[in-house]
Amino acid sequence: MSALLQYNKITYECSCGKWRTLPYLYFCRHCFKIKCDDCICKEIDMIFCPRCLEVSSAPEARSKKHRCNNCNDCPNCGNVLSGRSENEKCYLICQNCRWSTRDSGEEDRSNTRMWPSKENPLTTELNEVIGYMKKLEVIENAPKELRRGKGSKTWSALHLKDKFGMQKMVEKRRNMLAPELKPLGVHEPTAAPSLEEDLENRSDLMRTLDQIVAQPLINSSEPLRPVKVFLHGRTLMRCGECERTLVKRDFGLATYKFKISSFAREFVPDIRLSRPEKPEKLQVGQTCHVLFSVTNLSLSTLTITITPQNGDGMIQCTTAPIDLVLPSRKEADAASVQGVPTEQSDIIVFRQHNRVGLRYEIIPSEDTIQSPILDLLITYTQDGAFSLLAAASEDVLKPEEARLDKVLTAHLRVSLA
Repeated sequence: MSALLQYNKITYECSCGKWRTLPYLYFCRHCFKIKCDDCICKEIDMIFCPRCLEVSSAPEARSKKHRCNNCNDCPNCGNVLSGRSENEKCYLICQNCRWSTRDSGEEDRSNTRMWPSKENPLTTELNEVIGYMKKLEVIENAPKELRRGKGSKTWSALHLKDKFGMQKMVEKRRNMLAPELKPLGVHEPTAAPSLEEDLENRSDLMRTLDQIVAQPLINSSEPLRPVKVFLHGRTLMRCGECERTLVKRDFGLATYKFKISSFAREFVPDIRLSRPEKPEKLQVGQTCHVLFSVTNLSLSTLTITITPQNGDGMIQCTTAPIDLVLPSRKEADAASVQGVPTEQSDIIVFRQHNRVGLRYEIIPSEDTIQSPILDLLITYTQDGAFSLLAAASEDVLKPEEARLDKVLTAHLRVSLA
């Protein structure tokens, strides 16, 4: 679809100097700068299950190991497992490959919710190691917290000197309050099975890499079990400079609407190739024509000035800079559009509401015939959506006395290959 709309042919320059296509860019209405994925900060707005759309908080998702307890996927093909009842008992079955929990030897249960999964056999030892490390952390951070004045009453008497003969009482109280540190036993490694034993215990069905990664705790000799569905996170995006919210969805999880949307296509003029020139028709020293379409997708009228840039490595463009006035997308009356000067009328091919077609003349050279790239600089003024923001950014006390129109620029490159 991007190839049909010619989005991959035109790249815009971000404020950080990187080049991206217009659908992958954002616009900050407070910094008045174009932002890309590397210039913004992403935050987790909501954690949910993609199957049942159940919302979970961050501590709850962490306790569930970022998996849904009620939804399961087929370990064989990855599709959703559905429940089926028989004799007042339920089991899970895949409607695609017909795999069921009975194939893994699991017993039927009273309901399909909270279907058990295999736990790590070393969970107890890991919890002991975590608890032991937390105790060491408390002992190590106790002197630092006392120096900062944040020490607790547990460690208030541990650093007293034996000046008044109270060392015995302090030692007794320290033994009562200090955490007990018992050295943990070293985990004894088990002997690795030989190749003959591994081949004997291995099942006849060979497993793929995705199946092994989805269930790392199951050996090759054990049957596959249902895979818990991973939780997904919905993100909101902020500007890296002013930390303003750029993109935020509505509160509802199933909705597709945005509460805040600052996509670049809603503020920057959208330029596309109408009829891309074929590479075999580009000849050195001969004038060729390139057709563009400029669309205003914003909510205010745009005053645009398009200036070709003839730099090093760029194809030469002989067309003079052109000034345009494009209405907003809500203004359907084309008669309100102001006309352009007569000397520039040969550049404009058509005009349709908030869209205008332009024809540019280019002259390829020997250096640019292999990779022809046209460099354009757009200067535009957006008087509607930026009026209040411009006044707030300039700290204007009386906006009616100041010039509220914000003049913005966008640098883009068109690949004619």
